Amino acid sequence: MRELCRLARRGYETPLKRETFGFVYGTLTQERRIIVRRVCYYRGGTKTRTGVVFKDWPTIRRVIIRRRELARSMRLRFLGNFHSHVEIAGEVFRGLSGDDRDSFVFDRMAVIEVIVFIWPGDGRIAGRSSRTIVGFEPATGYNYRIRVYAKRRGSLFHVTARVLPSGVVIVF
Repeated sequence: MRELCRLARRGYETPLKRETFGFVYGTLTQERRIIVRRVCYYRGGTKTRTGVVFKDWPTIRRVIIRRRELARSMRLRFLGNFHSHVEIAGEVFRGLSGDDRDSFVFDRMAVIEVIVFIWPGDGRIAGRSSRTIVGFEPATGYNYRIRVYAKRRGSLFHVTARVLPSGVVIVF
């Protein structure tokens, strides 16, 4: 979780702010629960304040090759992607955008999509949900909200995520 927030903060603190993007790795238990073990930032793609774009098929192919290489080296399963939504002019987009939804649906290997929302605040986070991970980082003054979406039977669902004392996130 800390790594997700650190990466979101890195994009937020760049000049003109920009989204971050990367891969999520872990395991799938016999009870069909997903355990996230690692996240890895991906440098490729064009990152802007409102999105991450992979312009052509050669670029997309490099993404697929890289995430397979990482999964093999870590001996973990590729679970999906993560990206951040940054505050712009006092607002943070609060869900999956149309582009987010399309890229997730068409990515056959991705089981989950994780979004990290980041904005400055005072630690009071409105709209808490039992399915969403929220936090405040006093050292930076940033609020975070982490949502996980999963595919089931051709549809997308906002699913429950929890942080255990060990730091592992389990998606129900």
